[in-house]
Parts: sequence; structure tokens; C-alpha cells
Amino acid sequence: MKIAVGSDHVGYSLKQVLVAYLQYKGYKVVDTGPSTDSQPVDYPDYAREVAVLVASGACWRGVVVCGTGVGVSIAANKVPGARAVLCDNLYIAQQSRLHNDANIIAFGAHVVTPEIAKQCLDVWLATPFEGERHIPRVAKLDIAFQEGWEGLMRDLAALGEKDFKIGIALSPRKTMFAPLVFAGELEKGIEAAVQAGFDGVELSLRAVEDLPVADFRQFMERHGLKLAAIATGQSCLQDGLCLTTTDDSAHSQLMQRLKALINLAAEFGSLVLIGGVRGQLRGSELEQRLQRQRAITSIRELAEYARLKGVSLVLEPINRYETNLINTVEEALLFLEEVGADNLRLLLDTFHLNIEEKDIAYSILKAGEKIGYVHFADSNRLAPGQGHIHYAQVLKALIAAGYRGYITAEILPLPDDRTALQQAAGFLRSLLGRS
Repeated sequence: MKIAVGSDHVGYSLKQVLVAYLQYKGYKVVDTGPSTDSQPVDYPDYAREVAVLVASGACWRGVVVCGTGVGVSIAANKVPGARAVLCDNLYIAQQSRLHNDANIIAFGAHVVTPEIAKQCLDVWLATPFEGERHIPRVAKLDIAFQEGWEGLMRDLAALGEKDFKIGIALSPRKTMFAPLVFAGELEKGIEAAVQAGFDGVELSLRAVEDLPVADFRQFMERHGLKLAAIATGQSCLQDGLCLTTTDDSAHSQLMQRLKALINLAAEFGSLVLIGGVRGQLRGSELEQRLQRQRAITSIRELAEYARLKGVSLVLEPINRYETNLINTVEEALLFLEEVGADNLRLLLDTFHLNIEEKDIAYSILKAGEKIGYVHFADSNRLAPGQGHIHYAQVLKALIAAGYRGYITAEILPLPDDRTALQQAAGFLRSLLGRS
């Protein structure tokens, strides 16, 4: 695990002690500086660098040091997603983790001895976040730091409480697709979703046969949950059945699978997602043109089939590191025009938007009425609030664009399935002003 460490010139000596101690303990240390205490430096620069590394997910935790610890803790806490605690005793070290999920610890070189600092660091690193009732409280800390939060609360107050619903992405089977919680443990995932206050779930399905439909329906009805959407990418990821394939046999098999999933969506009144299932463009320029055209005609056929069943499809722009077919909102809007189906709209995922769009809010506004579904995953693909995406701005843009519907967390199961799910629920409920 990586730990970022930084200080000013006054805290340099203690920083060096702590760097050596962390390395001795087996941690990989990212030392942001300074490299000497021979010249005065400004503590906000080094504290901010540590905070950005932690908030972005590049580092697991952070340690900052100045003379009193006050300056570096203030500076670190200016970065959204950073939660720095000024510590001089073991009780604060423990409680800051248990109740506040502090991800940065600040020390004053004139306040604590190196031995006390090491003892506090040991307790702080070993103490888990207690979660549960503390999750929505910590979420409010993160949201309140985002500019425009008060205005957002006024915007939400003008809406009906049912205008937005929150969901979580699950799968009934283990899968190569990483950003899913409780994969292969569907009943546990549904029970956890109910306890956390989600309105619905999204299911990632390879094929209809992966889901015991009758049992699933009964289980969902008993818990009062809705099936928000069905994700289809596992066919491409697991079996190599992708919409861009020019192999007629493989293409026919995939289309049968997808139509069966559309039938399932019709039973539950849910959307069907067209994301990773489209695959990638490969080979020569001519081959890629043929593959792209195959994807267009396939999605057009699926959309018409879905229209007859009363089902809507949503197309997801995905970042360039996962596909070379439809990366940006602009490309997705052009693709929608080429397909020409009224029941095909866009799925916007904040994780992908953060990589591909210059301005997330502007891209949301550009998509406007074409938005049919939304995924929230932070810059590090963890639960929203665990990275540096400005969600107050994102939600304000969605409201301005006229979107009303599900906001679903499709996230990595880190640090574990239950905690990730609870973090997502706490943040989304706080963002939407729910108790």
C-alpha cells in the first residue's frame, strides 16, 4: 500500500523519521518533499500534494507535518475527498479512523515526539472505519466541501422526492468485470442494498440463464426493490461475443442473448445497457469501418425489437483505455443519430466522463434530454465521494439537463463489498438530501 508523506522545512526531521518507519513497516512511501530543511518552504504546497494523491486514490493514506500540524491539516482539508486529522494522542488517532474515516494524519513537530508520532501512526493505520451510522455523516463532510452545495440543496428542495432514485450494480455470478459489488452473492447484495437505503439494483448478466428469474422476482418483491437496468457487457468480456464481430455465427448467438435480456427487461420494466458489449474496432481501416457498421445495424435491430417490447436501451460512452468505439459524449450523440431510434438514449458514467471530457458538467448539459441513465463512480472507480469528482456540480448539471431517474453506483468492491456499498449509499443519500 502506498502512503504519501510531505512536510515543510520545520517538519522535515520528523517527516524523515516517519518515512523510514513506514518503509520499515513494509509500506511504499511517496515522499512529496521537501528533500532538505536548508531552505524555508510553504507548507500548503506539500500538504496539498499529499491530499491530492490520497483523494485521487493514487495513495491509500497520507501523512503531513509542520511545526504545529495546524497549517498542513488546514491545507490538506481544502482538497475535496481529503479528511485530515490533527493528532497528538492515541485516542484521537483511533477515533479519527473509527468515526471520521480520516485518510490523512497531521503531526506537529514542535508538539509530539517522534516516538509518540510513531505510536499514533501505528494505531491510525491499524484502525478500520466503523461505517454504519458514520457513513452518511462522513459523506456530508465530503459534499459540504464542494462548491455550490448549498445551492444544490435549494435545487433539490424544489424537486419531488421521487425524482431521483439510487441504485447499486450487482451480478449473480463471479465475473471478469471488476466494478461490481457482491458478484456471485446476489441475495447478500440485495439484502445489503435494502439495509443501505437503495431504491433498486442493476444486474450485470452474461445471459438470462445466469439468473433464477422466479426466485429473483420473489426476492425483489419481498424487499420492495426495483430492477433499474440490465448490463450486457459480460457476453463480450467473458465469451468474446461483441456487437462489432463480423463472424455471423457469433453475431447471431449474441443477438439471441441480447433479445432474451430485452424480454427480461420487459418483464421487470427496466432499461438495457449497451456498453462494453459493443467491443472494439480491430484490423485495417476497412475492417474497422465494417465492424462499426455492424455495431450500428445491430443496435438498430435491437432497438426496434426493444421498442416492440416497451423497453428503452441506453448507450454508454466508455473511456479510451477500454474501447476505441464511442469514447466521448459527442461521439455517442453522433452514433445515436446514425442509429436513429427514439428508444435509444445515453448512459453517462462519471468515471468515464472524468477521463474523456474536458468539462463534465458541460458534457452533461450537451447530452441534455438524450440522457436515459446515470452511473456514479469516482475518479478512482471507488464509491462516489472517495475520489476527486465534483459531484455537486455533476448533480446540478443533471438537474439543469432535465434528467430525472436512477443514479446507480457501479463501483469497485474496495475495501470490501459491504463497505463500498455503504459508502456509495451514504454519499448518494447525503448528496440528494435524504436522511
